Amino acid sequence: MSATVEKILKEVKTLSSQERQELWDRVAAEEANNLDEWEKQIERDSNAGKLDDLLSELKDDIKVGRVKPLDEVINEP
Repeated sequence: MSATVEKILKEVKTLSSQERQELWDRVAAEEANNLDEWEKQIERDSNAGKLDDLLSELKDDIKVGRVKPLDEVINEP
């Protein structure tokens, strides 16, 4: 763990419950914003054809049985 992260964690421990909740709420909002931006970038890349090769490879893998059903993957230990 970096010294910066350790310093932040040390400071977080000094926060009141209310301050800590406010921090987590703001971190969650920032992460949600980052996810929105990531999804927009995926959409732009898809529309620009940048994912076509990946999609083609996936379709080929499905045709020849190199994939597992999603429920098998999710339930793996």
